Amino acid sequence: MSAQTHGVSFSLLGPVTATRDGVPLDLGPRQRRVLLVRLLVARNRAVPLDRLCDDLWAGGPPARAATSVHAHISRLRRALDPAPMPGARCTVLLTTPYGYALPVADEDRDTVRFERAVAAGRALLDSGRPARAVEVLGGALDSWYGDVLEDAAGHPFAAREIARLQECRHTARELHIRAMLMAGRPERAVHTARDLVADEPLRESAWDLLMRCLWLLGRPAEAVQQYDRARWLLHRELGVEPGPALHGLCGAIKRREASLADCGSWRTTPVAC
Repeated sequence: MSAQTHGVSFSLLGPVTATRDGVPLDLGPRQRRVLLVRLLVARNRAVPLDRLCDDLWAGGPPARAATSVHAHISRLRRALDPAPMPGARCTVLLTTPYGYALPVADEDRDTVRFERAVAAGRALLDSGRPARAVEVLGGALDSWYGDVLEDAAGHPFAAREIARLQECRHTARELHIRAMLMAGRPERAVHTARDLVADEPLRESAWDLLMRCLWLLGRPAEAVQQYDRARWLLHRELGVEPGPALHGLCGAIKRREASLADCGSWRTTPVAC
């Protein structure tokens, strides 16, 4: 189903919101917001009524689930398209032979704008424009205003999309740190890297970046200490040793290898979104 533009924009990088021409819309109680998230996750595809019932009640819908969904759909339509022409059908939330559909143009989804900004930041890095990449990636990360798909947290239908977007955010944070280092801003980068390690202590790529920041700040002994800390955490939590990349970086720091100062030679983190 082709997307349409109705002057309504949707945000999912936190609690779901909708705005028409910049004015926030009243989306009603939590169950209605979960329904809206479910339709948005479908990415313009129609969702059958029975699937909506199963997903909203996690596989155990009550006897009157369909009636409840119909009522929520009706109220969502009034919220999203409050003043249609007399006798006109709602063009925002559609009824199709295959179920209900909410066609939304990519530019009206904050999740899509975020993913595009991350890809643009990666391209800027690869083309040797780290200062601009810092701006683009920083702006993308600032667009998060809570937990992604927060209203649908705990609902199985949202789990895959939540995981995908969280991984994309992790990638953006790592690219942002790398861009700051390439732009000659290690002092700023090290604080961001410490935050990333605190949030993702089992993510070896985060420790890699923190160690590189410390090396570039002339603190190799502290960088090695961070390796030891990472090794201890990985062994305690997962029963594993650091991988070859992190182990090799520690060895290079101990040997004071000059090549570590060439940020441009580092392999960029693959964009996961």
